[in-house]
Amino acid sequence: MSDRAGTVVQIARPDGSAAYLELGAGELAGLASALEGILRSAGLEKGHRLLVYDFSAAINVLPLTRAYAPGLQEGACDSIGCSVLSLDGLAALAPRTAFFLSLLRPEALMIRGDLLPPLRARLGRDVLAVDPNLRSLITVTSDASDPFGGTGGIEGVAMYSIYRVDAALFMALMRPDGRLSYSRDLYESRCSGGRLSVRPSFARVPGFVETSLRCAGREVVAA
Repeated sequence: MSDRAGTVVQIARPDGSAAYLELGAGELAGLASALEGILRSAGLEKGHRLLVYDFSAAINVLPLTRAYAPGLQEGACDSIGCSVLSLDGLAALAPRTAFFLSLLRPEALMIRGDLLPPLRARLGRDVLAVDPNLRSLITVTSDASDPFGGTGGIEGVAMYSIYRVDAALFMALMRPDGRLSYSRDLYESRCSGGRLSVRPSFARVPGFVETSLRCAGREVVAA
């Protein structure tokens, strides 16, 4: 740990318990690079608006912009040129999220999978049918067996999911067809016992962390 204070985040250990981790400039930059690649693959472009419904300190939210993380020189949206508004990931904030969906008319919505039902209930209809301006729905999950939260596809809206493993500072992009992609420059990986294990090359994490992704050699699929 460096002498300079970093950004402290709460993460979930593999056993579900909470832990706190200090992220310095290098760790934040690595997360921002991983997230930028995911957002670009999900169709985010310069001038797009991204609405986020998740906890602000989550590793898929914090590196979106330098405004969210002290010590981050350039966030994922700063680099892409997209604007972002983050609403905290509480089910009680579904009315506020519905309001900003109608106000901002974002091109992309990033939402934690368990928050889809309360948002749908508030809207009274499918969350994807809110506005034709919405091009991408990006759910966030740590459970590879149901990466899209049971969401059915709708014409004109691209479906993606961010699969996240906090203990490894790991983020990967998942598509409905089962394809998965992540930066091999930012993460080391190995396939052992049919499961993918990863660790970040940009942070000091002790050992590899096993994910719920099945693998066979270099082929990786959702469980």
